[in-house]
Amino acid sequence: MRSGLLGLAVGLALADSSIVTLALPEILGRFDVGITTVAWVLTSFNLVLALVAVPAALLARRAPRRAFLVGALVFAAASLACGLAPSFELLVAARCIQAVGAAFVVVAALDLLTETTGGGARAARVWVTAGVLGAAFGPGAGGILTELFGWRSIFFVQVPLALLPLMTLLTLRGTAELRTREPTGRPHLSANAALLLLSGGLVAALFLLVLLLVSGWGMSPAAAGLVVTVLPLAAIAAGRAPSDWAGASIRIACGIVLVAGGLTALALLPRAGWGWTIAPQLLVGAGIGLALAALTERALAGRVEQIVHGGWTLAARHAGVVLGLLLLAPVLTSALEHSRDEAVRSGAAAVLDSRIPALDKLRVAQDVLDEVDTAEKRGELPDVSVALADRADDSDYRALITAMQDQLDRAVTDAFSIPFLLAAALALAALVPVAISRGEQL
Repeated sequence: MRSGLLGLAVGLALADSSIVTLALPEILGRFDVGITTVAWVLTSFNLVLALVAVPAALLARRAPRRAFLVGALVFAAASLACGLAPSFELLVAARCIQAVGAAFVVVAALDLLTETTGGGARAARVWVTAGVLGAAFGPGAGGILTELFGWRSIFFVQVPLALLPLMTLLTLRGTAELRTREPTGRPHLSANAALLLLSGGLVAALFLLVLLLVSGWGMSPAAAGLVVTVLPLAAIAAGRAPSDWAGASIRIACGIVLVAGGLTALALLPRAGWGWTIAPQLLVGAGIGLALAALTERALAGRVEQIVHGGWTLAARHAGVVLGLLLLAPVLTSALEHSRDEAVRSGAAAVLDSRIPALDKLRVAQDVLDEVDTAEKRGELPDVSVALADRADDSDYRALITAMQDQLDRAVTDAFSIPFLLAAALALAALVPVAISRGEQL
């Protein structure tokens, strides 16, 4: 039970790196900010976590129980502040504080798991698995909460969950506090570099995919949350594969190739529709199950003071997330603007080619353009059915609505292609440090 509660703490803390992804459209509408700006709800958390992870580990290694306690309390308080935030600026500030608490919880939990599981290797495995599952299930959980209770509920639910693992401290009497410092050794540079690049590519699977489902194709957050659970389920299945079927480097390389292949498949979707994302998600999830955990375990294997090296792997992973967000969000914004212009031209052609009365075509085109302008001011994609709602009973107008919506869906899907391809290249680049690490002494 103690290991389970500590795993819950790790999973919860790292789920926050992605849990608000499906809530971003609602947050965007609530605070009236752009796509690039709203991404800072994710970027701020991951950036602070990457910066604080190693210092937190250096502090926590002397007093892990105290660090875990302080981290959990800070995380819970900041979660409450996020849920109550009256402005976007305060929400981002609270997310930064939340990341500080998360860093202390995650690194201290690695040390505490060593006592509860009876061994460093097993503790690392539990720690890695909890973190991977937390980050992977985060978007789905956040989407369901957003749909049922609103985006603020994501943070309110975390408050009691963050405090629950504190009961483990009551049973960890044997954990020495104020330990003497020992040499930690150098971090496993190539494994951490591969983690950084792979995590940067995975942003597309966790960030871009859910934006495509919700903002692009108009799915509800709860429905999109169910769709993206395919990815973590595939990761769990792949992670249970026998460890002796291939060497660690082969498993990692196969995982990276699967992730890159899945992201490439998302870039080449033949048409809009959530069903087309299932197979790519299975590839990405299988790749995560094979590569991400194995890379983290490699970075920790044989290291003295695992808590410090856990801090390095945590920093590498979340620095990769920040890299991915900073690279992909501007590319997506630019691609959406270009695709919107293409969709407007295609929509105008659809109006001219439609069977509606000739005298109505100019008025319909203007109504659609007004909806496009209104949606742009709201930071949303246009809904052409709104512009033609009073004429939707006529079969010719219904056919026009369908044709224009198909054009818009195609334009949005195409806009996501370049960011997905960029993410695939970023993930594939992780093969370079993996190749270097084959000859590196663990």
